[in-house]
Amino acid sequence: MTGLGCRRNFIEGHPVEGNKLFLPLESFSVNVMQLFRLKISQLLPGMNTMTSALFVLASLNFTFVSMLQSQNPYQVVSFGKDVHAGGNQNWGISLNERGEVFIANNAGLVVMDGSRVMLFKLPSETIIRSVACVGEKVFAGSFEEFGYWQSGEDGRWQYRSLLPLLKDIKLNNDEFWKIISHNNLVYFQSFGNILCFDGNSIESIKLPDAVLFLLKAGDHLFTQVINGSLYELIGKELKRIENSEIFSDTEIKSILPLSDGKLLIGTSSKGLFKYSDGLFSEWYTEASVELKTNQLNNGALLGDLLVFGTLLKGVYIIDQSGKLKHHLHSGNSIQNNTILSLHAGVDGNLWVGMDKGVDYVWFNAPIEVYNDAEEGLGAVYSACLFQNRLFLGTNQGVYYYELQPDGGLSAKRFIADSQGQVWFLKEIDNNLYCGSNNGTFVLAGDFMLEVSAVSGGYNLSEISINDTDYLLQSTYNSLVLFSKQDHLWKQSATIEGFTAPARFLEVDYLGNVLLGHSINGLYLLQPSPGYQSIEQFRKLDSNDGLQVNTNRLFRVDNRILIPGKNKLLQWNAIEGRVSPFEELNEQLAEFCAVKTIVPVFGDKYWFVRESAIGMFEIRFRSAKLLYRIIPEMFGLDLVENYENIVALNDSLHLICLEEGFALLNIYKLNQQEEINKPPTIRLAGFSNELSEQQFIGVGESNKVSNRFNNFFISFSSQEPVGRKKYYQYKLDGIDDGWSDWSGNTEVKYSRLPPGQYLFNVRTLTAKGLVTPSATVSFTINRPWFLSFFAIIIDALLIIGFVSLIIIFYKKRKWKQKELDLKRENEKIRQQKDQALAENIKLSNEKLQAEVSLKNLQLAKNTMAIIRKNEALIEIKDELEKQKDELGYRLPAKYYENMHHLIERNISQDHDWQIFEQLFDQAHENFFQRLKAVYPDLTTSDLRLCAYLRINLSSKEIAPLLNITTRGVEEKRYRLRKRLNLAAEQSLAEFIMGF
Repeated sequence: MTGLGCRRNFIEGHPVEGNKLFLPLESFSVNVMQLFRLKISQLLPGMNTMTSALFVLASLNFTFVSMLQSQNPYQVVSFGKDVHAGGNQNWGISLNERGEVFIANNAGLVVMDGSRVMLFKLPSETIIRSVACVGEKVFAGSFEEFGYWQSGEDGRWQYRSLLPLLKDIKLNNDEFWKIISHNNLVYFQSFGNILCFDGNSIESIKLPDAVLFLLKAGDHLFTQVINGSLYELIGKELKRIENSEIFSDTEIKSILPLSDGKLLIGTSSKGLFKYSDGLFSEWYTEASVELKTNQLNNGALLGDLLVFGTLLKGVYIIDQSGKLKHHLHSGNSIQNNTILSLHAGVDGNLWVGMDKGVDYVWFNAPIEVYNDAEEGLGAVYSACLFQNRLFLGTNQGVYYYELQPDGGLSAKRFIADSQGQVWFLKEIDNNLYCGSNNGTFVLAGDFMLEVSAVSGGYNLSEISINDTDYLLQSTYNSLVLFSKQDHLWKQSATIEGFTAPARFLEVDYLGNVLLGHSINGLYLLQPSPGYQSIEQFRKLDSNDGLQVNTNRLFRVDNRILIPGKNKLLQWNAIEGRVSPFEELNEQLAEFCAVKTIVPVFGDKYWFVRESAIGMFEIRFRSAKLLYRIIPEMFGLDLVENYENIVALNDSLHLICLEEGFALLNIYKLNQQEEINKPPTIRLAGFSNELSEQQFIGVGESNKVSNRFNNFFISFSSQEPVGRKKYYQYKLDGIDDGWSDWSGNTEVKYSRLPPGQYLFNVRTLTAKGLVTPSATVSFTINRPWFLSFFAIIIDALLIIGFVSLIIIFYKKRKWKQKELDLKRENEKIRQQKDQALAENIKLSNEKLQAEVSLKNLQLAKNTMAIIRKNEALIEIKDELEKQKDELGYRLPAKYYENMHHLIERNISQDHDWQIFEQLFDQAHENFFQRLKAVYPDLTTSDLRLCAYLRINLSSKEIAPLLNITTRGVEEKRYRLRKRLNLAAEQSLAEFIMGF
């Protein structure tokens, strides 16, 4: 057998023998739905190479293995050395009461607290071979070194070595491989010593010889002498177990208590043995040969299951009847086949330490993924559980798995002639209908019976026409009407009047048809009363309240809903338009931004978003979130734009994937332990630009300097470490709303301004419901220059500065006004000066004219005097000549009278007065100035100066002075002397320039 049915058991709680699942006959029924109401759990295991997907936990890269190809009923989270910067090999694993994981690693102690992965090294930096959590202490053993780590009040781990307690006990190349807590004592075991620590002192257990490993089985401790017998450690003494010499040629690696009170001993090369009442008997099981061949190396109890790690072929898990339940190896799940350590968690899941990496195996995961890579299902678009068969509609055709009478599933089979894209599988009236590229068919056995030849049957919706039931279908081009004929629904008519590819179809209560065109959006069609044709149609747009381009519509709570941009719209048949469904949007929260809505049963619906899937119960406009699934968590890759989830029954839901499908078991999901508690704040603090850090406490009133304005915080869920968790956070005052769900467990905010802040973080429970928020409040103080007093001082300074500015402005304004006034005054003054200058010029011109007139008058007067005097002198000379010629004939009396008259008229003072008056008018204050400078000048000198001033020559001056020209020259000479003129200086020029 090669199909899924030969590889896994399908119904939880029933035994598996070989490749078959046995169920009681009464569990079968013609009604398949009742059959599947049993606890459906595990997925079909195939042993193909697994695929893995990486995810981030605590901002670290963890490898998430979703069992896409192996179909194992578990999921594996893988941790490599790149996560913790440690070494490859992991020698021991232990968990404390808080679920924190501690791993003995080549490089040191690896600690996983759900938010961080830390590495602590010993002072000697040697390999840690063993680890054990006892209370708050984490004990570790290494080469000639053992001690414990403990977390201090500040949250920092500190190591204390126990070597100082050895006293006289000598270590000789001892490497401590096992640490076991038993009866309030802690035992450290090396090949040469077993040391007992009671909390205060250390005592050495006397050994018969070198021992192999100290093993704990229930309330008993055992160890085997190398190449010898098995001993039980009772108190502080070793007691040999009779007949155990049969193990001298092998190594005992595991001792586990069985439910019947016996002990199961696992050896490296001889397989498994049961021990009871001093007797050993080999236990032959399905895995016995493989455990011998692949060298059993360790063992652990996982509930009632027995887990064995080997050196060559991974992990074998068997039940207490000896039947093989699971085989984990590098070909189907875990990272490596060499198993160095095992630890069964209290949550029923398994930690595996390997030669390369650490894996967390989640056995009770509610989602199991099917992807048969060898045969290839392709993308699954629809599914249906029908008549003991699980049918799958894929992009290749129709496949089915048949439930056998023994409870197993047959090999995958292909329905003949179903090749091509399948859009839906739907049971209607006890028949299974299939819509595909080639038309619509009803499945009859292993064959396809055509009921409609119209290609691309997307759906089948029930409608009533004139109280008669019909089915309406949208296809690649036409609307098709189905009627019931010979107990089958068959095509009865093709509705005329509208042709277009339409995937989504809904009918409102008025009989209007809403179609989602594959490309062009939504259309409203009004069919004729008998649906023979479409009488009217129109495309819905913004005039109809539709602001987005979408072609999707869904029926929810008897309403037609349309996905809008981050909100849902509802169709109002009476008004013929869409409007936001505010009441439902508020209750759906982030799920109002939905891509696909899939009805489940009753009032339940799956809402599918990009990053989350939620099941809601919606009734009478009230929505309640029941479950939330994060696809990334389980490696689910839904078919893009064709997302679909099929409810096979009230517990089992099939999720259609790009490659294969996944089964969601609601029963298992409800069985998950739900921890509805806020996340744990692991670390919170601040840093500055110099990378200096300052840590703060949770629940305290934290105030920090404004220099430390880079906030960082790490947190974790209180659910078990290993599974991927998702968180939302927001910082009040910075973030407008909650972040998207993310696996990041560290958040940083840089350069926060001063103020009060409240950081909120929340996570999801196992059902995907939101937990209460954990909060951290803090205040970033204002810088000193923004403190209260600094603000007051700054305000005063600002007021003063503003006042100075105002004063300066006013002063400058007044200065400007003053300057403007000065300019105006200057302008007026200049105008006045200009006017004055004009007046002066006119006055000067007038005076000049007057002076010129006076000079002219003076000149005329002077010339008249000169001519008069010249005439008188000529007359005088003629008289003198007549006297000489006539002698006594000219009486002396007449001569003297005439001579006296002439002389009197030549030197007449009246002429000088007139001249002086005219001269003063033309040459104002000349005589005064001249007398002021030269007070010794005589009246005759002043007259000569006046005549020289008006530029008269000596010849012209002589008549005026009634002297000869020579006499004038003599006067000029005397005048030069009085004026102290140099010989080269012209007298006339001096007088004229004075």
